[in-house]
Amino acid sequence: MGDLKRRCVRLSSAGIILILIYYLPFVSLNIPYIGLNVVENEAGKWQISDVDHLGWANQQGIKAGDTVALINQNKPSEHFTVRQYGVIEQAETLAINQSNELILYKVTNNPTQDLLWYHILIPGLVFGILFIFSLFLYIKKRDDKAALLLILFFIAIGFSYLSSGASSRIDILGIYINRITLSLIPVLFLEFLRVYFGQHGLTLYSRKFLFAFYGINGLLLFILSLFQIFGGRLSIIRYSFLAVFSVSILLCFYIIISRYMRYRNTVHKPVFKIIIVGFILAFFPFVVLVGLPSILFGVELIPGALGAVFLVFLPVVFLYLITAKNLFDIDFIISRIRYYSIICLIPTTLFLLLVIYIVREITFLQGIHVGLVAYIGIIVFLYIKEELDFSFRSKLFREKYNFQASLDRFSQTISRVMKPADLEKEIIIEVMQVLPVKSISLFAMDLTEDSLLIKTGDPKFPTEESINWFNNNIRSISVGELIDIDSEVLLIVSKAEDKIHLVWIREKENRTSFNQHEKVWLRTIACYASLVYENLRLIEGMTVKLEEAVTQKDPEHPWVMRLLFNLSEKERRRLALDLHDSALQHQLLWYRKLEIILEDEKIPEDLKKQLNNLAEGMLDVTHQIRETCNELFPPLLKESGIVEALKNLFANAQLRTNYVVNFDSKDFSLNLDYEHVLALYRIVQELLTNAAKHSKATEVNISLANSNDILEFRYRDNGIGIDLNNLKSSLSHMGLSGIKERVSSLGGNTSLHSSLGKGLEVSICMVVEMMSRVSEQVV
Repeated sequence: MGDLKRRCVRLSSAGIILILIYYLPFVSLNIPYIGLNVVENEAGKWQISDVDHLGWANQQGIKAGDTVALINQNKPSEHFTVRQYGVIEQAETLAINQSNELILYKVTNNPTQDLLWYHILIPGLVFGILFIFSLFLYIKKRDDKAALLLILFFIAIGFSYLSSGASSRIDILGIYINRITLSLIPVLFLEFLRVYFGQHGLTLYSRKFLFAFYGINGLLLFILSLFQIFGGRLSIIRYSFLAVFSVSILLCFYIIISRYMRYRNTVHKPVFKIIIVGFILAFFPFVVLVGLPSILFGVELIPGALGAVFLVFLPVVFLYLITAKNLFDIDFIISRIRYYSIICLIPTTLFLLLVIYIVREITFLQGIHVGLVAYIGIIVFLYIKEELDFSFRSKLFREKYNFQASLDRFSQTISRVMKPADLEKEIIIEVMQVLPVKSISLFAMDLTEDSLLIKTGDPKFPTEESINWFNNNIRSISVGELIDIDSEVLLIVSKAEDKIHLVWIREKENRTSFNQHEKVWLRTIACYASLVYENLRLIEGMTVKLEEAVTQKDPEHPWVMRLLFNLSEKERRRLALDLHDSALQHQLLWYRKLEIILEDEKIPEDLKKQLNNLAEGMLDVTHQIRETCNELFPPLLKESGIVEALKNLFANAQLRTNYVVNFDSKDFSLNLDYEHVLALYRIVQELLTNAAKHSKATEVNISLANSNDILEFRYRDNGIGIDLNNLKSSLSHMGLSGIKERVSSLGGNTSLHSSLGKGLEVSICMVVEMMSRVSEQVV
């Protein structure tokens, strides 16, 4: 029952909205807008006090000061719009006294282009945009209370704008829709903020305050309506509504600012900033340029319909907050707008003075209009220019002097550099491509020997004067420093304890000095190069230490061997995946195609026999690829644990070999990490391979046990044995020496016992720290 009732309410609301969407533009299109305000003078005549430049009367040349003799062949006081509102609307004929001459006018519906724009097209466009926003929100967030309030806020703004034309023509329904929706805009705004921030855990104000705000606005609306019914002038009522609306908006703005100050140190700060910016952009033009000037001076600095267009900014902001997952960088946008707003004051002032000087006869209001259009236009132009510079400049124009594009290109290039010589070559190429210089050289100065060496570029040395200056100031200069010496430029790109790299740039081809942008770009290039120089130097030093550690097999640095084994396992894994995803899949594909061919009964028997042999061979190759993949990267090794993994390995090994494996793991209870599991697995793999290929063993005994956290592994076979005195170390394959190195990399010890004819014994002992016991996990 409740759902049915809600559905009926929604359908009724939608029907009313659709009727009003049709009715309000219909009134604006079919009833002429006359645009006359009148007052009764001391002589009892109705005198025209104001003529709206958008109305029909202004087209006919009717001016303020003329008197109205008749309206629809009756006295003006008998016409309801004059009697109740002090305006002339909804009239068919007018008799006007102009310069002691009575002129009869027939009111026609021939709207001007400006009237169509401000009363029909712009309100319709704004309402359409807001209506689309509302439908979008209803579809996406119909169960969200904040979204529903936002829809009401959108509809209120849209109808206040759409009803302005009908209200100006003294259509009663249009007047009340305009006043009610205008009164609802600030209270719906505050209601939305309360619910929206309440969903995020913030309390902006109490419901009592909101109820009071609703009540005050409703009371003021009621009082002004009574004042109108009892003969109040429409202009006073309009200004009163504008005053109430302006004060309400300022109150809303105060609330947002005060809550921003309270929560500015929380994660909600960007949301408040976005709302404040949207609020200012939406209401500032209407309140400051329309509302307040109308109240204080009786003049609008910009047309009210145009000022109301800016209200669309606020719905756009709220729609973004409701639907967006990530917020844009509002601080950056505010800083850019603030910067542009300041620098645009001077060109706007100069442009306005130029217009006044050329036109001369320009009113104050026209000057305000020209200044505002120029000011906003310059700000928008600069903002768009900045966006185009970042997005399209490098694509549309030659990049010779595009320093940002050069830095992007240079940073990408040097990220792939592996040698200092390549880096130095790229520096020379980039500078020559971007700057119009005659020549350039890159020098390296050895501070221990005070020698200067040209590494790349122009082989010509600097002048003796420049070299002397450099030698005298070598200790005080820093990376990125740019030094002007006569017409040449010295740029420090790298500085170490024993060596300095510097770029020597000769004068520009046009013999001009380097400008500020060029110098900043050169310093940035130097900083980029310095970082790469330092990284290459560190890599070179690390490589030397690594080579020394590998060559010497330093037992104090087992991490080196550990690193090499991990890299080896990574390559094994990559190779296994490549084989599985490429060679194996292609092999299976061709095998299936061959099976399809074999199903053809037209194939001769002898050919079919050959194809069957080929298919069996392909299956054998497929099996070998699978086995190779399993050996390179054992499947489920991490999940199954070392004991189960070794059992599977022994089962597969005994299928291909003649020896018997006896495996004992009853005294093993450690849960090893993957690195230790993989190491033991590889060690056993190598020992089994050795037993099959070299030792000629018929029996292999393997035990795995632990005493607390000490792992003990033993291998023994009955093969021919080896001479341990002739065992040579090799890192190119696993081998017995490789087993010792792998165990050593994990902090363990390996003992080998063997002699010719007496088999091989291998004992491994290592401490495995921070491991939990399998038995404890089972319990």
